[in-house]
Amino acid sequence: MRYTRYDLKKQNGFKIFVVSLLMIFFLAFIIGTFVFKVIVKNTAGFSSNDIKISDSSNKYVKFVAIQGGVYKDKNNADTQKNLLSNYGVSFSVTDSDKTRVCMGIYTEENAKGIMDSLTKKNIDNTKIVFTIHQNDLYNVEVTEIINANLKILNKLSESDVKSIKTDELKKWCASLKDVNDGDNNSKLILKELKEYINKLPGEIEKKDGEQNYIYIFDVLKKISSS
Repeated sequence: MRYTRYDLKKQNGFKIFVVSLLMIFFLAFIIGTFVFKVIVKNTAGFSSNDIKISDSSNKYVKFVAIQGGVYKDKNNADTQKNLLSNYGVSFSVTDSDKTRVCMGIYTEENAKGIMDSLTKKNIDNTKIVFTIHQNDLYNVEVTEIINANLKILNKLSESDVKSIKTDELKKWCASLKDVNDGDNNSKLILKELKEYINKLPGEIEKKDGEQNYIYIFDVLKKISSS
């Protein structure tokens, strides 16, 4: 009678190999899920598909800065700014001898919901309305660039977003066709705005939101009419 000899050491070694392989796949799955949910989720990107181009037949487009108050005392302004930062990206601008404290700049439609939410929390707020007349292609392009930039800045207000990539925004802005009509003021603002977008870092973090809102606020003051 012949006997088959089994090598138990080889069998155990094979089992250990299989178990180790399964553990590697399992850990790879867990790590991959973590990277997607935590790292990828917290870094959003701009897509030109997210932009709703304004109807050129519209006579004007309105943007709204949500204002928390105007203060002579810097300490009071800082207190209000810190309060608003709990609900979005707050910023302050100097107006003569006073400090104007705001929380974000939005389209007129989006601003209403945010203001209603602040009011329900008993936080005083008013709106500063910027109106851009769509009377030439320069103003239309300025409006769309501002709108695209605000989509990025407004996204930074979301708690699970730590930064926004700007590569697509830059490509989209550079692809806009050249405009030949318009007044000198509109031409200059459009040129400066395109240069500003081109110089943005590849990724904007929450800490960068304030300075970018201040820039857009100043642009809107230059080109808008009440």
